[in-house]
Amino acid sequence: MDIIKEFEKSSICKAIGDVLPVALVAWTPDCKVFYWNKSAEKIFGWKREEVVGKNFFDFLIPENEKEKVGKEVEKLINSGIYSDHLVNCNLTKKGDVIKCKWHNAVLKDKKGNVQGVISIGEDITEQERVRENLEKGYELLRTLMDTIPDSVYFKDKKGRFVVVNRAKAEHVGKRTSEVVGKTDFDFLPEEEAKRAFEDEKKVMRLKKPLVDKVEKVTYPDGKTVWVSTTKVPWFNSRGEVIGTIGISRDITRRKEQEERIKRLYRLYRIVGRAVNRAKDLRELCYKILVGLKESCNFDFGEIFVYEERKGIISPLTRTGCFKRLKDSYFTKERRVEKEGKDVIDAVISCKKPLYIKDPEKDNLSCHLFFLFRKNGLILNQIYAVPLVTEEVIHGVFLACTTDDNIFSQGDRRLIDAVCEEIAAGISKIKAEQVLKELAARDSLTDLLNRRRLSEKIKEQEERKKRYNEPYSFLYIDIDDFKKCNDTFGHREGDKVLKKIGEILKNSLRNTDSAYRLGGEEFGIVLPHLTKEKAKKVAERIKKEIQKKLYPSHKITVSIGVADSRDGEDVLKKADEAMYEAKRKGKNKICLAISSPDETPNS
Repeated sequence: MDIIKEFEKSSICKAIGDVLPVALVAWTPDCKVFYWNKSAEKIFGWKREEVVGKNFFDFLIPENEKEKVGKEVEKLINSGIYSDHLVNCNLTKKGDVIKCKWHNAVLKDKKGNVQGVISIGEDITEQERVRENLEKGYELLRTLMDTIPDSVYFKDKKGRFVVVNRAKAEHVGKRTSEVVGKTDFDFLPEEEAKRAFEDEKKVMRLKKPLVDKVEKVTYPDGKTVWVSTTKVPWFNSRGEVIGTIGISRDITRRKEQEERIKRLYRLYRIVGRAVNRAKDLRELCYKILVGLKESCNFDFGEIFVYEERKGIISPLTRTGCFKRLKDSYFTKERRVEKEGKDVIDAVISCKKPLYIKDPEKDNLSCHLFFLFRKNGLILNQIYAVPLVTEEVIHGVFLACTTDDNIFSQGDRRLIDAVCEEIAAGISKIKAEQVLKELAARDSLTDLLNRRRLSEKIKEQEERKKRYNEPYSFLYIDIDDFKKCNDTFGHREGDKVLKKIGEILKNSLRNTDSAYRLGGEEFGIVLPHLTKEKAKKVAERIKKEIQKKLYPSHKITVSIGVADSRDGEDVLKKADEAMYEAKRKGKNKICLAISSPDETPNS
């Protein structure tokens, strides 16, 4: 105990102990305190006189820590070796538990026997709290970063990654530890890496963020994506820029949706313009079909028009790889089978869309599969949609994909929507054609009227100038029709006019056209015929009228015949020839005069 007494007597030791900012506690091998400095009083709350001579286990060590501290004390006394950084909990006079870090040194006599221990203790409660908070904060940050699907990264001034989250590491195919210390040049194409580094240098130089820059990025596996990148300067506690913090979000899907919306906007403009401006069904459907192909994922598309009254389906227009598909299935009209043994027939029958994922195995489409294969194409999927308005089916839209191409749900929905517009457009044009046809026809005889005749003559004159094609015109007038009305009445007169209309229509070729010019006058346009040949048509008509109407109503007709060689005003020439036939006794046919020296031929 000589060492202890010397320590207690040493004024220098006491002076040093009292100025230390940490607790200085000296104790005997049986744990009794023999020195307690002023910092110990301040930290733990007990005065020196309250603790000297007492076992520190009685007031300083919490119950749950006594076993652990006891083992440490035993080890220290038995080994006699200096121990450092022993951290344990201690009690204050107020009963608070604080955390202290202890440095212990043993006091030995000349024989090496342990006489006592000097312990220097530091209250690290606040440090531990800060450390624990930092660790929690770091864990929260790490958890947050690794939870975020966006790429998050910290870079130093040289563009080296300091911290990266899991998403960033996965995007470049590495672990987070493998990315730290590397730069974009290790993972991206050189041009993209240069662009990224230039952006970072600008952010650090201007000390301003770069927000939502949209760019394409190519990952090491060759995958290209669209990203929206934000980069901000990274400051230290002194306000100095030490690097950049970045976050990149994959917006590939958003860009695809934006592009799809643009394509849809263009498509609906095309549809709207086509419906409002198209002159005929073919123009309407072709414009819509081309626009639809730009917006949807199909390789071949065709629109078929259905005539329900005749039961005939006929191809109207198509787009895509159709040049290699010259089969009559796609090029000629045919009769629809009611049993629905074919894709188009089935759609017409059920009036619902038909989606076939495996055409080779489907009975409705296997023949199409082999037809495609015969032409060097692999038919992958089929989507057929009826063109329906108010339960009336106007046709079918048939779309096909080849190789590995498929119809997405979005593609099919878009096709459904556009097919409604196509059907509406077809219905509109059909209605307009009906109205136009009605407006161009005489209501009694169902023959075309004088206005339509003017259009036809203009059309024939243009063909005459362009192709030097002749045409003839028959001017027909009923002889003594007033006498018929006076004798039999106007109702019977109307029946005569209607019957003559039927005779004229039945006497003509598909290329010919008959007109009621007013009252009892009629006209016929005969393309490609000279007046000499047209006279034979006139003779047949005159004979048929006389046969059908003379016995009952005493009806005959006088006919003037002229052709495009007789001058510009063919109708006038034919009219003059008709009056010449009247002058010659009626029920006759006269040819127009081609020159002043000619006389009308009968």
